[in-house]
Amino acid sequence: MPVEVCVRGDRAAEVVARMHRLWELCPAPPGAAARAVVDVVFDSRPEAVGHALTEGLVAGLNLEDLLQVVTQRITVAAIDARAGECFMLHAACLADPGTARAAAFVAAGGTGKTTLVRTLGAGRWYLTDETTVVLDDGTVEPYPKPLSLRRAPDSLSKNETPPTTVGLRAPTADVHLAALCLLDRDDAHEGEPVLSRLDTLDAVVALVPQSSHLPRMRRPLQRLAALCEAVGGVHRVTYRDAATVAGVVDELIGAAR
Repeated sequence: MPVEVCVRGDRAAEVVARMHRLWELCPAPPGAAARAVVDVVFDSRPEAVGHALTEGLVAGLNLEDLLQVVTQRITVAAIDARAGECFMLHAACLADPGTARAAAFVAAGGTGKTTLVRTLGAGRWYLTDETTVVLDDGTVEPYPKPLSLRRAPDSLSKNETPPTTVGLRAPTADVHLAALCLLDRDDAHEGEPVLSRLDTLDAVVALVPQSSHLPRMRRPLQRLAALCEAVGGVHRVTYRDAATVAGVVDELIGAAR
């Protein structure tokens, strides 16, 4: 879904140059009209930045900090614009190029989605590390946004990184959801990942908090339950290291490696 980003300020060109590289996997369809607008001010003058912030715009004096907020604001704008139209899960999503089947990994922010994508994305299609959009027919709409990588292990500050620099590539064909998983990263877990299937009621209860604008949909809980059953149920993946989940991904999306 096209989002227009309007950048102004005496350092606007720096933002524009970085945005083209960061969002290279998310080009707007030719001729498509924007359904949301994000206004950005990047300026060397503190007073200009302060004024923009009071108006609710994205603004700052530091480029890396600004780009982090821009990514967040674009995501929120896109989600809000599609409220009620489709399922939007707080989930990373990878697909196999051979099967065009996708697995979505649902988790709260800061609990392993980006690390999973960065670790397992090579050789697979990268759909998103943030918001998995699922249409009624099970098609997953790609949102291959920049990766937001922490500057330090416990830092809230992140650097926006083009997906291609870590070997990720966008899908080149339609992708359908084949598996829904809840990520359960546990530093005390030992050995291979444990895959356990939730019953439908427990799955719906777990997915509701990680869904965007679910109440805006018609019959949301019934439709969410139907989605869970259509992909063979929701699985909880308990693991410690993302690299160990590779076999689970291949099993869920039918890949042969």
